[in-house]
Amino acid sequence: MSSSLTLPVVALLAFCILAEIARELCFKAGAEHAQVSTASYTMSVVRQPLVWAGIAAWAVEIVGWVMVLQQAPLGIAFPIMTITYAGVPLASRLLLKEHLNVSQIAGTALVVLGVVCVGLS
Repeated sequence: MSSSLTLPVVALLAFCILAEIARELCFKAGAEHAQVSTASYTMSVVRQPLVWAGIAAWAVEIVGWVMVLQQAPLGIAFPIMTITYAGVPLASRLLLKEHLNVSQIAGTALVVLGVVCVGLS
């Protein structure tokens, strides 16, 4: 296994990051569309197409992640993957119009800084 990240591995990591962000947004949107007042909230969630889109994104991400792990050290790939902790709040702000407070923005910036540090190592 190579200790450096090649362009195909970086592309796979980017795909996994985007898939994970998409998954979380799908789950959130699906949950918001579920009928809370129904007797079977679980069935209402299961019937949401966005929830199933999130599950599909998760399945595809797993395949991509395994491919990343075949070629990159976990000690580098996993910290880079945590950029999703910044991507999900930013995407939820942009696409779902959720509010981010100053602490969340600062935390997001620190995550990005940490990933940059790992990426440069």
